[in-house]
Amino acid sequence: MSMVSIERDEDVAVVRYDRGGKANALNLAAIDALIDAAGELARDDRVRAVVLTGTPAVFSAGIDLKDPALWNHDDPLMTQRALARGEALCRAWSELPQVTIAAIEGAAVGGGAVLALACDWRVLGADAFLRLPEVRLGLPLAWGGLPRLASLVGPARAKRALFTDLRLDADTAEDWGLADDIAPTGEVLRTATDLAREAAACPPLALRLTKRAIDAQFDANAYAHAQTDQFLLCHLLSPATGV
Repeated sequence: MSMVSIERDEDVAVVRYDRGGKANALNLAAIDALIDAAGELARDDRVRAVVLTGTPAVFSAGIDLKDPALWNHDDPLMTQRALARGEALCRAWSELPQVTIAAIEGAAVGGGAVLALACDWRVLGADAFLRLPEVRLGLPLAWGGLPRLASLVGPARAKRALFTDLRLDADTAEDWGLADDIAPTGEVLRTATDLAREAAACPPLALRLTKRAIDAQFDANAYAHAQTDQFLLCHLLSPATGV
């Protein structure tokens, strides 16, 4: 069974990511599968809005710290190349021409939260939350997550979220501008799909051109590669990460 599936219903697509366990953490195989899904949808002119979701219990616990394909102890260059796939993942989803919505049940932590930030909108379940524990673990926020977070919540709140490992529950996320809607637990996918259908009602050319124009005004990811390299450097310098 594939970890990533795409279901199309007229002009809306739902992408489901399910590893079948391991808190839906992002290993290299999952990262590549999600990049492939984004590439497939980018070429689909019929789809106007895309919903990305995890399992009914968890969106994603972040990067898989135990995946040997990501962490090569003998060759840092191979690790750097593998980690750069996470940066490519978030770029692929942020650059989709369609409107994108992350439908989040349960936890979206670390790289999982960064992937959600790469989408245009986020719908959280009442019991869902975001966490960005990287700095507390001795690692900078990578994959382009830092400028996306700061652009959404401002510099002071970005520092608060990162330096205190703040658990951003649904209400706080909405208040800070990280959540665009809150749905009852179990109803997140339906709510996100309804929102996707509202966006899909726009004429496709106007929708795509307007999304691209708005994103161009706030594009701060020219240095996303540096964040990923800093992540790797801190990992190499600190055995405390346990990787």
